[in-house]
Amino acid sequence: MPRDHYVSEHQRYAKRLAELEERSRRAHQQAQQPTKKHISKKLPRLRHHHYRKNGERVFKLVLLFGFVLLLMAYIISPLSKLRTVKVVGNKDLTTASVEKAVKVYPGRFIWGVYLDQGRLCQAARVSQPRIASAKIKMTGPQSMTVTVRENPLIGTAKLGKQEYAVLADGHLQATSAHSTGTDYRQFDGHRADLKLVARQIGKLKPAIRTGISAVAYQPTKLMPNRIVLYMRDGNTVLANKNTVGEKMAYYPGIAASMKKNGIIDLQVGAFSYDYGSADK
Repeated sequence: MPRDHYVSEHQRYAKRLAELEERSRRAHQQAQQPTKKHISKKLPRLRHHHYRKNGERVFKLVLLFGFVLLLMAYIISPLSKLRTVKVVGNKDLTTASVEKAVKVYPGRFIWGVYLDQGRLCQAARVSQPRIASAKIKMTGPQSMTVTVRENPLIGTAKLGKQEYAVLADGHLQATSAHSTGTDYRQFDGHRADLKLVARQIGKLKPAIRTGISAVAYQPTKLMPNRIVLYMRDGNTVLANKNTVGEKMAYYPGIAASMKKNGIIDLQVGAFSYDYGSADK
């Protein structure tokens, strides 16, 4: 009896275990079926998204390489060459001389000028001292404007056998042109003094500067820095080479107060007297 009871219990336990396993298997199958179905539904959309992304990447690469090819074609084509160059700000310098100094002229590749404009402007001031500053601006796909500020020519001087153009910054430029403007005399052997005087005269307003006919270097024992300015209105100015740029600013007022032409002494202080005066 006890043995039969044990067998019966064992059979019921085995049957119960089998039922639980079957239930678990069915539950697992039911859980898997929606997932597979869900993934199968999403698969076409994932493929479409993947193809679209690949297409976008290919399009971007084609666009990039196309742009590079177009840029390279433009760089070597006649379309990238300058057709017109406009020079502004020049008064004494010709357009051709500015173009030559700055090296900006029709027919040159515009991109070469644009990328190197800083060096070109700096080199222009070295090759042509009459250019005080230069600026290059692109005004169109095939046009540029060169704006220059000139270093004024304030006269000429002869040192030895060579004639020099005297510029407002003290630079001396060899020239074969005839003397124009202010004539700088007696500076032979005194090049440094000539440059100093030129820088001083260069400070003056054009109205005063153009009124000077000649500047002579005439030092004395008592006044070793003396220079003499011969004015176009008939007056003579005695000045110091180190201060003439500041002192000559008073010249128009002093000359206007004089009844006759005479001498204006600006070496120490400022006073004037007529030619032939006993006070001189």
